[in-house]
Amino acid sequence: MWDIYLIISAQTFALDKNMKFKIFLLLFLLGFGILLFLLFLVNHINEKANDARQAFDKYFSKRDQPPPRIPRTDEIPIEIRQKFASAPVKPKLIAEFSHGDYLEKVIFSPTNPDLIVSMNSKYKAEKNIKLWNINNPTNPIAEFGGDAVSISSNGEILAISDMGNFDEPVKLWSIVEKKFVSSFRASGFNVTFSPNGKHLSLEKSGLEFWDVSNPAKPVEAFKLKSEKWQEDHTFSVDGTLLATIESIEDIVNIWEITGNQAYKKNSFDAIHRKVGWIEAMQFLPNPKNPILAIADNDYGIKLYHPPNWKDYTTISAENVNDLAFTADGDTIISVGISKIEFWSVKKGNRYASIEGFSRWTECVDVSADSRYVAGGGNDGIIRVWDITNFLPSVQNHTPNVVVPIYFLSTNRMPQTDVTEKIDNILREAQTYFADEMERNGYERKSFEYEKNEDGTAKIYLLEGISDDKYYRKYTDSRVMKEIEQHFGTENNIFFVVVDIGNEKTPTSDEVKKEIQKIIQDFENIDAHLKRLRMEARNIVYRKQEGAITIRESSNEYSIDTIVSKFVELFGLTLDYRHPSYLMSYEKKSKQLSKSSTEWLNKCQYFNSVETYFDDKTKVKKLSPTIGKARFRVEDADGIYQVRLLVAPTKKYTPKYYNKKTNASKNTTDGKDGFRRRAYGLHDVMTLNGKKKTTVKFDYPNHVDNMIELHVIDELGNRVYVNIDISGNPVASVLRSIFN
Repeated sequence: MWDIYLIISAQTFALDKNMKFKIFLLLFLLGFGILLFLLFLVNHINEKANDARQAFDKYFSKRDQPPPRIPRTDEIPIEIRQKFASAPVKPKLIAEFSHGDYLEKVIFSPTNPDLIVSMNSKYKAEKNIKLWNINNPTNPIAEFGGDAVSISSNGEILAISDMGNFDEPVKLWSIVEKKFVSSFRASGFNVTFSPNGKHLSLEKSGLEFWDVSNPAKPVEAFKLKSEKWQEDHTFSVDGTLLATIESIEDIVNIWEITGNQAYKKNSFDAIHRKVGWIEAMQFLPNPKNPILAIADNDYGIKLYHPPNWKDYTTISAENVNDLAFTADGDTIISVGISKIEFWSVKKGNRYASIEGFSRWTECVDVSADSRYVAGGGNDGIIRVWDITNFLPSVQNHTPNVVVPIYFLSTNRMPQTDVTEKIDNILREAQTYFADEMERNGYERKSFEYEKNEDGTAKIYLLEGISDDKYYRKYTDSRVMKEIEQHFGTENNIFFVVVDIGNEKTPTSDEVKKEIQKIIQDFENIDAHLKRLRMEARNIVYRKQEGAITIRESSNEYSIDTIVSKFVELFGLTLDYRHPSYLMSYEKKSKQLSKSSTEWLNKCQYFNSVETYFDDKTKVKKLSPTIGKARFRVEDADGIYQVRLLVAPTKKYTPKYYNKKTNASKNTTDGKDGFRRRAYGLHDVMTLNGKKKTTVKFDYPNHVDNMIELHVIDELGNRVYVNIDISGNPVASVLRSIFN
């Protein structure tokens, strides 16, 4: 009996064991199948998203394409042309060629600025790495397949890592002889030549260094040991320092390289315990001051300073996907959304940009002689620009000034006294602000504009590409598009007088149709803006500069109107709190409020600002108290003033909205028109340098859930944030009570 039990038990155990193995195998296959499905789904979504981006870019690139250039009807006499300054020349596009698909990397040869290597994702093409000569960009010199590529410091060897090739994972290819030199077995996704060209590093759990001083016979040199995978690394210009990034946590390690040894010098958290990742990392090319520039997905470039690597300053960039330094170390070049941007390492300000790219730019590099800059992105096009004369001129440009421009269509001649007119307008506006600052208890100061040696306004003559007819529609955007082809639009305000002549007097039916079209456009824009505000809620934006555009032939621009346009670009908004305020639309309004002059007192256009580094402003919505909306505001630069803005609605017209002379007309116009008007000032708090505080504002008497907070810090940096105050049920109840 006992024997039978043992036999049955053994069979049961064998059956259980066999069943468990089958269940394990089934679960394993099921999990593997789910994993494959997820990988396929992610790849499919990525491809669809990329196709959508391409279609979006293609659609918007066709919108409002400029017409062919129309020759000037009559040549401008030399004596008139000499009254104006010539418009500066922007960088010249010298090459534009297609790599194909979504570009991930573009690299100049360290010794030959005519040679470029480009790369996209390997899964997109079998030969995804290409070597080009920019003087003959029709066909690449050579094509390879791989996961990473690097060029030796002498410009003679390409190193290609191909993880899919188990027999020859790393290959060395001679650029001079145009053939493969050698290959060796070593695992690592990324490969990088050391600055002296002796070593080739490969990323894995640590780093693996190979001696490639003889490319025909690579020899393993040493290993940099680490418990975690190193997903990116970069050398200092003299090769004595190495920065690596630990995967997942994005901890940056600083190593000192001595011969065939690497010693960890420091370690820091580049993401500061936030959910994020590092996009790009480069050392400043200065062995005496090897600052480490790191761009993460949190909008900004941080400059970490040796020797402790704990202190850093922040350049307020937006999306940054890649960066590079010019050879002199004075400029950081970055790419992100549709443009290449140039930043001062010393001051932190953006002083120029190059447009002409599709929506996303992913990679950038600058030639060793800083003559060329190349970039590429999601359209697969490599664009190379000559910045030889451009870079020094914009580096010496004075920021935070008003730039006067006289814009002339091709069928018109300059007005003989227009330079005097523009000079007088700017002087009057300058005096207005100085008077208002003094009246409110501050020193007499105002904005500055570009001047000639004799003190008169330096007015640039910009000749358009077309005649009056083209510029009469969408005047501001079309004129500004041409201005951007010549001027760096960062850290400047443009005062543009457009000479395009008057149109013929329209009929009453034409006027009615145009008004109806304008109303429809406003409603469409309003709906779009509301959607954008909801999508952008709680995101802090930095204020950008712009342009004041007036028509020379129009007589409707009083000095008050022009000053109001300046006020808006200085960061101030509509202010209906009292009828005497300039921004109240009251017919007799002349003055700036005390709080407005407080804002201008810190505005960078009213001060000689030496630094542009901007510590991030943080704004958090707090639970309200009775009758008060509360927000937590933090800025290491010191908060100077916080402004609460609300949108007037159809049911609520501001008390001092008096644009019309007839009171009943004001109410009608307000109820109908305020749905489409910009936010107006509701309340102000001046904090005089507090770095972290809670601000309390009276609840606004309106029913719109979206509000804006505008903040200016002690350095004059301006930001704003859209906030949805509808999410808190207590807030909704309080708002309904106080409304």
